[in-house]
Amino acid sequence: MSTSRIAVLPPALADQIAAGEVVERAASVVKELCENSIDAGARRIDVDIDGGGRRSVRVVDDGGGMTPDEARLALRRHATSKIRSADDLWGLSTFGFRGEALPSIAAVSRLTLSTKIAGAASGFGLTVEAGVETDAREVGIPEGTQIEIRDLFFNTPARMKFQKTEATEAANVSEAVLRLALGHPEIHFRLRAAGRVVLDLPAHQKLGERVRAAFARRGAGALHEAWGEEGGHQVRAFLAAPDEATTTARSTFLFVGRRFIRDRSLLHALSLGYGDLLEKGRYPLAALFLDVPGEDLDVNVHPQKLEVRFARAAEVYAAVRHVVAEGVARAPWLPSARGSVRTHTLPPPGRGAADETPGGGGPPQAGTAQSFSAFGRTWRGRDENGDRAGGAVGRAADGPAFLGDPFEAPAATIGSGGTFFQSLAYIGQMRRTYLVCEAPGEGDLVLIDQHAAHERVVFEQLRKAHDRRETRRTRLLFPVPVDVGPNLPPIIASDVAALEELGFEVDPVVSVSAGSQVLLRAVPEVLKDADPKPLLRELFLQLAAKTGGAGEDISSRHIDEILMTMACHGAVRNGDVLGQSQALGLLGQLDGIDLHSHRPHGRPVLIRMALSDIERRFGRA
Repeated sequence: MSTSRIAVLPPALADQIAAGEVVERAASVVKELCENSIDAGARRIDVDIDGGGRRSVRVVDDGGGMTPDEARLALRRHATSKIRSADDLWGLSTFGFRGEALPSIAAVSRLTLSTKIAGAASGFGLTVEAGVETDAREVGIPEGTQIEIRDLFFNTPARMKFQKTEATEAANVSEAVLRLALGHPEIHFRLRAAGRVVLDLPAHQKLGERVRAAFARRGAGALHEAWGEEGGHQVRAFLAAPDEATTTARSTFLFVGRRFIRDRSLLHALSLGYGDLLEKGRYPLAALFLDVPGEDLDVNVHPQKLEVRFARAAEVYAAVRHVVAEGVARAPWLPSARGSVRTHTLPPPGRGAADETPGGGGPPQAGTAQSFSAFGRTWRGRDENGDRAGGAVGRAADGPAFLGDPFEAPAATIGSGGTFFQSLAYIGQMRRTYLVCEAPGEGDLVLIDQHAAHERVVFEQLRKAHDRRETRRTRLLFPVPVDVGPNLPPIIASDVAALEELGFEVDPVVSVSAGSQVLLRAVPEVLKDADPKPLLRELFLQLAAKTGGAGEDISSRHIDEILMTMACHGAVRNGDVLGQSQALGLLGQLDGIDLHSHRPHGRPVLIRMALSDIERRFGRA
C-alpha cells in the first residue's frame, strides 16, 4: 500500500474531538467555567448568556486570578490543578482550579480570558479563536477572572444541528447554574439571559436555606429534612411531599461530595425510601447530599463528571434508602403526623365500626371524615371533600375470593374475623383507583384505596405463609433470565436460600459480562401475575443491603420489609379495572385481615365521610 491507513490527527482536529466529550451545549460551557470559579475560591459568580448561550456566554468571578503564565498554561490540553498521579483519581474533592475544559471550549469558540491576581498592578487578557491565540495584553479589571465565549460551535457546523431552540438551551443553562448553587450555598450565584435576571441566589449560611430558596422558585411546599450515617456514608436529604412528585427525574437532585451526578440506582434507592407513598413511575421533588469516604469514590468515570463509581455500592444505596425511609416516617406531611389529625383507640376486633366512633367516643361528628389505617392503632378524623360515583350495588358477604386465595382457607382464619367490610353496599369504582361503598345504618360514604387494600391482604398472606413455612409456589413454564445488574455484590448462597424461603426458585448464572444473572424457575403463587424481573432485582438489592453482601442472617424486621416489597408488586395497581365480583371479593378478604397490626406502608386503606356532612354540603342539614 502506498499510504498508511493509520495517521496521527492534527492538533486542531484532536482538540475539536476532545471538545465533543465535555462541550455538548452552552450549559456544558457554563458548568465547566463555574466549576473553575468555585475552585478558585469565588464568593460571587455572575453568568450572562445571549441567544441561549450560543451567541455568548460570560462568566465573571471574584476568586483567585491567574498570572499570565498560568493563564496560557490553563489553555493547553491536559493541563490541570488537581491530578498529579493515578492515585489522585480516587477521592477527588475539587472540580479543578483552572484548565482541563478550557482548551476544549476554546477549540470550538472565540474565547476571551481576562484575569488578575491579588496585589497585581494590572490584569492579563488573551484572546483565542478556534484554539489559536490571537491576542494578549494587559487589562484593567478587578481581582478575579472573566471569561467570555462567543459564537459557540462556529467552526463545527455539524454540532450546531444538535442544538435546541434558544429557550430550551437557556433553560438548560439555568438548570446547570441551579445545580451548582444547590451544592455551594456559600456562593452568590446570579444568572442573566438576554439582560434579564432569571436566577439570583445570594449566599446562605446553611445548606437547608439554599435548598429551600432554590426549590421555592419551583413552587415547592415545605421540605422535610432527613439525615443519618451508615457504614461511614453520610446522607442528608431535603424531601417534598409525595403529592409534589413528577413523572420525570428533573426535580430530583443527587449530589456526591457537593457534585451533581446522575445515578439510576441512587435515584431508585431514594424513591424506595418513600415506599408506597410514591406512585410507580413518579419521582420525588428532593435534594440528596451524599458523602462517602474518599477511597471509596471514583469521580473520573465520565467526561463531564456526571457519573461516579462507588467501591461499596450496595452499602451506599442501603444507607440512602434507610435514612430517607426514616425521614419519611417522621415527615409532617404524613397523615399520622399532621397536627389537625385526631387520634382515637381502635375498637376490639369484631366491633361494628359503622355504629360508633372507636374508643367509645360516640357517633362521628358532622363535618369530619373518618380515615382508617392499619399504620398503628389509629382512627383519624380530618376535613375531606367527598366524591360520588354510581354503579351496580351489591353486598360483599357472599363475594368470591379476590383474584384467588393461594392458601385455600377461609379469610376469617387470617385475622380479626370482623364483618364491617362485608356489610358495605358496593356502589362502583371511581377513577379505576377507589372502591365506592355505602355503610349500613346512617349511610355514610366509604372510599377504599384498591391498591392499599389488596396490598394489605397480600402482605398478610405472605407473612402468615412465611411464618408457617407453607409458601406455595407456581413453577414457570420456561425459566426466566433476570439480569440483577452490575452494582450489586456477586449473588451468594444465602441470597438464594433466602429467596427460596420466600417462595422463589432461582439458579445463579456465574459468568455474565454485564453483571450478575439468575434463572427464575418458580415464584410464590400469590405473585404469579406480577412482573418477576423488577421484583427480583429489587429483592436482591434489599438482600444485599440487609446482609451487606456477606451472607449474615436477616432479622424478622428485614423479612417484613422484603415481604412489603413483594406485596406491593403483587397487589392490583391504581388504574386496574375491577369487576363487581372482584371488588366484593376484596371486601370479603379485608374482614379477615388483622388491621390492628402494622401495615406495609403508611397510606390509609379507607376514608369515611359522614352522611350528615354530605347533606350539609348540599344544604339539606
